[in-house]
Amino acid sequence: MNPDAIDPAAFAHLREITGDDLVFLDELVDTYLEDGAVQLEAMRLAASLDDAEAMIRPAHSLKSSSANVGATGLTELCRALEAEARSGTIPDAAGRVSECRRAFEDVRAALLAERAARG
Repeated sequence: MNPDAIDPAAFAHLREITGDDLVFLDELVDTYLEDGAVQLEAMRLAASLDDAEAMIRPAHSLKSSSANVGATGLTELCRALEAEARSGTIPDAAGRVSECRRAFEDVRAALLAERAARG
């Protein structure tokens, strides 16, 4: 697990804006994890079809939702991928999506560890 997968200050801000409602926070995290898996699959498919246009929306969606949970590294990976998709060319698209998937798994582990640490 990458300990830097989640920015603690950004995640603390998320807790704050949810009113420290841990049940609601857990629901948000669960939704993020479920949707993230869907977006990654769409990105994988777009890469396999060499379809830059089809990469834009899932990369944008995962970028935005990752920013909301404090996954700054994954946010940046998705931001770069989205920008390249908008330009019409994504060098090593499959490799880039795999990098996003690995980062997402680190984020998943960090979010679930945070939940487990609360007891």
